[in-house]
Amino acid sequence: MDREQDGTGPPGPSERTERLRRYLGELQERIDPRALELLLRLLQEVSSSPAARGGTYELGMGPEEKELFTPALQAELLVLFGLLTAGEERVVVDLGDSPHARGMKVLVPPDQAGDAEFLARHKSRVAAEAERREHDRREVEAIARVSGMEP
Repeated sequence: MDREQDGTGPPGPSERTERLRRYLGELQERIDPRALELLLRLLQEVSSSPAARGGTYELGMGPEEKELFTPALQAELLVLFGLLTAGEERVVVDLGDSPHARGMKVLVPPDQAGDAEFLARHKSRVAAEAERREHDRREVEAIARVSGMEP
């Protein structure tokens, strides 16, 4: 008997697919169809982004979509992403009020959700990535200006 069958290992692809299907069915009953459509589009976008490998990713949304993307919908996206990608259970944790993590939520193993040291390290990593992206953006804009292009 393997770990999935005896219940000691992470869920296999078929179990994960079934959990995702059930959760999507529940969501369909609970949320606005436009919000569900947005969630599914974003889930597809995120699952092929660096976030799928543990990185960060900035979602591309227009003004109407940003209005639909409430904190509750953000948490639902993380739950869906976790159901799709995580081999083991994950919970949604708000990273708090640091400048680069304001309103940011992450998926973490349940035993680390209350670990202040782990969350502080995660916030630091998010801040470092955000600073690196901002530095890169400024550098690309400067290169564009020097080259006579509009940044």
